[in-house]
Amino acid sequence: MNKLIIPFLFIACLFFVTACSDDEPKDKTKDIIMSVSDEPGVMYDIFDDEGKYPMICLRVMDEDFPGEWRNLPMTAIEGFEYEIGHMYTLKVRRTILANPPADASSYTYRLIAVLEDRIWPEEPNEEEKIVVNTEEDIPYEEKCPYHIYDVYKDAFVIDGNGKMHYADYKDGDPELDMSVAAVQLEFAIDRSSPDFLEFNRIGKMAYYAYVLSPLTEKIEKVWLTRGTLYLKDVISQELYDEIAMEYESGQTLEYSLVLANIHGYGLQKVKFSISKE
Repeated sequence: MNKLIIPFLFIACLFFVTACSDDEPKDKTKDIIMSVSDEPGVMYDIFDDEGKYPMICLRVMDEDFPGEWRNLPMTAIEGFEYEIGHMYTLKVRRTILANPPADASSYTYRLIAVLEDRIWPEEPNEEEKIVVNTEEDIPYEEKCPYHIYDVYKDAFVIDGNGKMHYADYKDGDPELDMSVAAVQLEFAIDRSSPDFLEFNRIGKMAYYAYVLSPLTEKIEKVWLTRGTLYLKDVISQELYDEIAMEYESGQTLEYSLVLANIHGYGLQKVKFSISKE
């Protein structure tokens, strides 16, 4: 009798394990067509509770959410490189994760093919392009200039050893590496303000800065990286060395930045300075 029971129990256990394995949730994968807008959107890091650091993101529409433009992080589509001003039609492999991470989306995307890539709107005629030779040439966006951003640190110093610091540094504070030293913008409008929605959109977000230098009348247009202007894009190594070795103590260079949106229209003016300690 026991000889019959043991094989039966083994088969029953094997059946149970197989059945349980079949019941485990599995990822669902499907190839879909996705549209990507020519204008990026705005989103915030999950840890940015106060909404001080808006980030540009992709705006997409697909069959999972028809008729609805959604925000996705810039790196959400594996293998896809986005260029602002281009409208895309993509074929992507969409996976719905059965067990997604607690702090991430249950959807993942991988690029299969770019079906269409076109500039939208079309490039402006020569007569329509913004040409800036003086500050007076800078056109402003509607309702601007307006106090949209604060500057986190707006004063830098170079000490006698050629080391850079924030002007309010204390002994023991680390020096600033010129390759990463930056003027960082912080979104200044409180979420409770009636102006929050008006100025928290693409047309009112800073993508560029017109740089007004005390050393030249030429105005440079510099790209901002996630609300950050890197000093290396404004201060050459030659100028840095000149400040360090030849400037008198207290001698200061004051720069103005006219922040501009993706279309080159001004939003507000901010300032920063660099001095010899």
